[in-house]
Amino acid sequence: MIIHQGALGDVITTFPAIIKLKKFFRPIHLLCQNQIGKLSRELDLVQKYFPLESAVFASLYSGSGDGKIKEILSAYDEVILFSYSAPLEQRIDRIIKKKVHRIPPRPAANHRVNVAEHILKHFTHCGLLEESKSGDNSINSQFVHGENEDNRSSSEKVLIHPGAGSKDKLWPISSFMKVEKILRSDGMGPEFILGPADFFLKTALITEESHQRRVHTLFDLTALLALLKGAGGFIGNDAGISHLAAFLGVPTVAVFGPSDPQRWHPVGAAVKIVRPDIDCAPCFETEKPICKEKICLTLTAPETVMDAFYQVYSHSDLSS
Repeated sequence: MIIHQGALGDVITTFPAIIKLKKFFRPIHLLCQNQIGKLSRELDLVQKYFPLESAVFASLYSGSGDGKIKEILSAYDEVILFSYSAPLEQRIDRIIKKKVHRIPPRPAANHRVNVAEHILKHFTHCGLLEESKSGDNSINSQFVHGENEDNRSSSEKVLIHPGAGSKDKLWPISSFMKVEKILRSDGMGPEFILGPADFFLKTALITEESHQRRVHTLFDLTALLALLKGAGGFIGNDAGISHLAAFLGVPTVAVFGPSDPQRWHPVGAAVKIVRPDIDCAPCFETEKPICKEKICLTLTAPETVMDAFYQVYSHSDLSS
């Protein structure tokens, strides 16, 4: 059983390690947000999922842990808990009378290692995975769900996601619209996608002049999955959907600003990161307040993003 309370991007960083874990453990079940569990099951990464929102699991986090939880968790030989909470780990220990593998969802902010790499190393350290003979258990494209070029869509549809989990990570919507214009003039088919947290951007996208613009408003991750599988490319911010696109093997460009690309770059066989070459270091996870100017985002030109996109679109065997 894998227990993860995180949002989409956080859970997707575990996917490459889960692919390796499947070689040694079956079945693998997941306790997480309902939508993310449904997505994980659809991708055949897990055989079953439990929704974190279920009343059954409320007592696990409130401190008691009822009999139903004990019945569920005791059925597993190994329990992996992605959490910073030692009390939660101890609570589950007491419930199931087994050692829980507690893994920090991400490395310390000053540790500049990719989050997916961090998770894989913890799986190995916990004895859940064997150290490779070469001593290299690094994340690479072979662990990506859509690693084979034959599985990638040849569509000229390019999905653009201008949202993110934090407004501090948003590249200006006007820049995304310039990218859309360039793509359209190049004969491509750009389409915007918005999740529930991004609906505030809808006003800027849907205007009297935007009759040609297609905007998908999505509430369900399986609907998003279907769209991504039919796309020839993807352009977005540092956000969970960018991680999913990269994982599926869709040629992906992610625009980074205050967050650290070294820690958070999406893992995939055809990924490019765009961030200006400036002295201003990533500050999103530090105690330093994020500046109002956000030059780490505003200095990125749409033409730079397009250059990066055509590199991965034309040569989808490239890796970031």
